[in-house]
Amino acid sequence: MWGEDDAFGHLLRDGALAGRAPEATVRVPVLVVGAGPSGLSCAWRLRRGGLAPEDVLVVDAGETPGGTARGGGNEVSRWPWGAHYLRAPTPEHPGLEALLEEVGLLRGRDRRGRLDWDTRAVCAAPQERLWEGGLWTEGLVPARARGPRDDEAFEAFGAKLDALAARRGADGRRAFAIPVDRSSRDPDLLALDGLSLADWLEREGLGGAPALRWYLDYACRDDYGCRLETTSAWAGLHYFVAREGDDPSRDEILTWPEGNGRLVDLLAAARGGTRFVGRSLCLRLLPGAAPGAPSVADVWHADPAGGPTAGRLVRYEAEHLVAAVPRFVLARLLPAPPPDAAAFTYAPWLVVNVTLDEPPGGIGAPLAWDNVVHGSPSLGYVVANRDGPRGSPCVVTWYLPLAEQEPATARRALLEVDHAAAVDLALGELLRVHPTLRGRVRSVDAWRWGHAMVRPVPGFVWGPARAAALTRQDALLTAHADLSGIPIFEEAFYRGVLAAEEVLRRAGRDDPSILGSV
Repeated sequence: MWGEDDAFGHLLRDGALAGRAPEATVRVPVLVVGAGPSGLSCAWRLRRGGLAPEDVLVVDAGETPGGTARGGGNEVSRWPWGAHYLRAPTPEHPGLEALLEEVGLLRGRDRRGRLDWDTRAVCAAPQERLWEGGLWTEGLVPARARGPRDDEAFEAFGAKLDALAARRGADGRRAFAIPVDRSSRDPDLLALDGLSLADWLEREGLGGAPALRWYLDYACRDDYGCRLETTSAWAGLHYFVAREGDDPSRDEILTWPEGNGRLVDLLAAARGGTRFVGRSLCLRLLPGAAPGAPSVADVWHADPAGGPTAGRLVRYEAEHLVAAVPRFVLARLLPAPPPDAAAFTYAPWLVVNVTLDEPPGGIGAPLAWDNVVHGSPSLGYVVANRDGPRGSPCVVTWYLPLAEQEPATARRALLEVDHAAAVDLALGELLRVHPTLRGRVRSVDAWRWGHAMVRPVPGFVWGPARAAALTRQDALLTAHADLSGIPIFEEAFYRGVLAAEEVLRRAGRDDPSILGSV
């Protein structure tokens, strides 16, 4: 397999279909453009609010729904094509709890009020290991490359995180929360967004500890496709602090062989299922002039039997229109691109699934769910089917964020990576740290994500561009994780539900919010 059909998506960029006229007009109560986690969450919430499945149409350029959270697989195992886990929801996110309970992942609460998870979804130990100089050690904190200065720095960094986790702002909110909207607006906290995480480390006297710098740089690449120098200090600290609390049932990592592909499958199937049409490229959006007014969308439905320019253009007249697409796509769909669009930048990634005759071994710590190579530009690999029979074939998913260059340059380089080059990149590292796997590779599948996730660069999360993107005066509703500035499933879900609840309000439906109070 070789990922999505980028040539089809680029028809929008290149204007190859710009001159086509609609061949038919179809009226729909609600049209959702985009079938990633936000679009699917929006459709699910609308069904939960009483709309019939046939009243909500979801279209997407991909053949299958899920966006960067989708999964794939073969005869050995399912696997993730992007995001591979979900952390238990924070107390500020009751809507996500509602979904997880509805689909059976959250079984309820015990006598102490703690969340009771379906144990099949909880990531088993060992969760992480790190390869350094030929040896595997448990956890991701470097051991062999750490000196006394690093030990002091890690201790000081941990103390700062503890203080931030305990802090309540003047507005009564936690300093860092999920959803981002629930975070404190104290000025000194928001000012952290103006610094890079590298600058913050220097300011706090922690910049001279190489092991700490590597660990945090790895976290930035893993979470945001950025480096220490290109990650907002607020975003970097948010990752470590937002989930801190006293309830251990909220510390769990939920994961499946196909990663968050399981979540999007459950979302798509819940409450009667999602009315979804794939290989459907939206070419233009014409929102109504005022909130609640009818809107128009022109969608190109590709003919599966022909090339990307074979198909038909359909004009949809929608009572309610939701654009669950990233900002760079929205800029190409509207008559006038949003002036804030250029501030939204996206990290490109390469994801490679390698099917092996046997699981990877190694000297030191045993095989973990997440296996990281110290000093590598990659993020290492996760094991899709670690719970399979001992010694049986397995699939490992290898991740490479292209974080060294500016996104546009990195995207051009990624577009030049063909399947053979992707195989060389993934196997070059995998066989270096696991030489006994040579000759034990069954197959290699790869996916190029040109715009995998929004980058929370300094000044973006609490800057004017994101604030402007949250306000529209016309009928169009938007829903995407990039509106939160933090590219995680929780934020995508929140934005989708938020848009759906506004549709319900505009439609005059009396349905209480599941998102809780702000």
